[in-house]
Amino acid sequence: MRPDVNAIIHSHSPTIVPFSVTKYPLKPILQNAAFLGEGPPIFDARDVAGPTNLLVETPALGKAIAQTLGKANIVLMRGHGDTVVGPNVRLATCWAIYAEVNARQLAQAIAIGGPITFIEDEQPSMRGMTPVYVSSSLAKA
Repeated sequence: MRPDVNAIIHSHSPTIVPFSVTKYPLKPILQNAAFLGEGPPIFDARDVAGPTNLLVETPALGKAIAQTLGKANIVLMRGHGDTVVGPNVRLATCWAIYAEVNARQLAQAIAIGGPITFIEDEQPSMRGMTPVYVSSSLAKA
């Protein structure tokens, strides 16, 4: 049970899906994506139910994805998309948008090549940041 979760956003983000099927972690390179931390966990329905249609259609799969999410704000779903949770719809939506934006920019950085400087543990206070276009009062609404 996550008392901090009052909103759930699910998407089939075209830029996030590749991070769900590769070993490259979706780590933050943008300040507004610091909530990604060390990279979100990846849920694979095959681990619970064997070959499936990748949809969470049973209580067992729902429980399994919740366990994979743990205390994170986002879980990638192998070959499917992602699910973002938050204290309210506004903030969960912002996190879902910035997960996609970060994935797109990270994919571009990977394509350029060379070392990538991630938002790392030296900036832990950024993890709870509200995206710049959402005032802190709206984030609490």
